[in-house]
Amino acid sequence: MRKSERRKTAAERQATTQPAEAQPAQWRTTQETLIMAQISRTKLHKATKAGTFPKPIKIGKKCVWIDSEIKEWMGR
Repeated sequence: MRKSERRKTAAERQATTQPAEAQPAQWRTTQETLIMAQISRTKLHKATKAGTFPKPIKIGKKCVWIDSEIKEWMGR
């Protein structure tokens, strides 16, 4: 069995074990977050530091925000 076939079968197994309602978390980059929340970069960083905006998750050198947390902050 080749690696690609093993990966495919593992992915298929994972897909069948997850409930239908479970949705993967949507990640937003800094630029996407700025556009979605309609705020400036400076306001984003000040609000994050003050604790009034959701904290980002660091992945290597990048920061990402969880889509649902941004929507909750926006009051959707």
